[in-house]
Amino acid sequence: MKLLRAGLVALVAFSGLAAAGADEPADQLIQLMAWDTPPNDPAVFREMRACGLTIAGFVPPAALDNCHAAGLKAIVSDVRTSGYDWTNVDAAQARRQVTEVVELVKHHPAVYGYYLRDEPTSALFPGLAKVAEAVKELHPGAWPYINLFPNYADMGQLGAADYDAYLEKFIAECKPTILSYDHYAPFEGGGLREGYFANLEAVRRAGLRHGLPIWNIVLAAAHFNYRESSPADLRFQAYTSLAYGVRGIGYFKYFTSMIGNYRLGPIDQFGHKTRTDAGEVEIGPRVPLWRRSGRLRGAGR
Repeated sequence: MKLLRAGLVALVAFSGLAAAGADEPADQLIQLMAWDTPPNDPAVFREMRACGLTIAGFVPPAALDNCHAAGLKAIVSDVRTSGYDWTNVDAAQARRQVTEVVELVKHHPAVYGYYLRDEPTSALFPGLAKVAEAVKELHPGAWPYINLFPNYADMGQLGAADYDAYLEKFIAECKPTILSYDHYAPFEGGGLREGYFANLEAVRRAGLRHGLPIWNIVLAAAHFNYRESSPADLRFQAYTSLAYGVRGIGYFKYFTSMIGNYRLGPIDQFGHKTRTDAGEVEIGPRVPLWRRSGRLRGAGR
């Protein structure tokens, strides 16, 4: 986990600002999220916060108290916002179900948003829009969490002629409050996926055009042909994201999966810290976003 910590401390230095105090407005901070579903364990949440994360990831309503006690926000994970056949969403039924979960957690201080879907093809946008609309109406300010494909997804996955068209279709139909995508670039053998910077630029451009803050989900756990993260890899992904104006960074994954060749996430398959969690690079405590007069590359909103 120290590698993760080292990267976050570096974010503070890169921003040129002191770490934010407890009274710092949330919209003035760079949010740092574990892209994962953590166990509902107070000790785990405390360690995540000590690592510098600000959002615990995707948690059930029952875990919100422990998130809050550790100083973390969370994306609520509940079938009433995510368990749909997205090609056939009944708007009235969706509203009833969203109402149930929102009434349960709306006033909880740990709620940052509600999980809807990861990497949808554009054919799912109309269904997602119905649930997202209900979330926004019933819990103003909460994020209806939808994370988009990267630009290396093929046309069949995107359901659009190209990546820019995919982004524009999502924004037009789902009317998001945040534009989030993932891109895993560091390959085994030292290479970097072609298109990494083009993806940052495309999302930044769309964010600026529509006044939307942007998030990037980056690689923290090696898998498939992606390499084990070094301090340089974590810093590179963080700094380049910040340079393009991101307001949030998600780390995939914080807890190493038990399946496949996943390895060296900050926490391994057995719940132990790895060198990624314990290295020299801190993801850091709450990291202030440079103020509107000083954003790099004209960061969106």
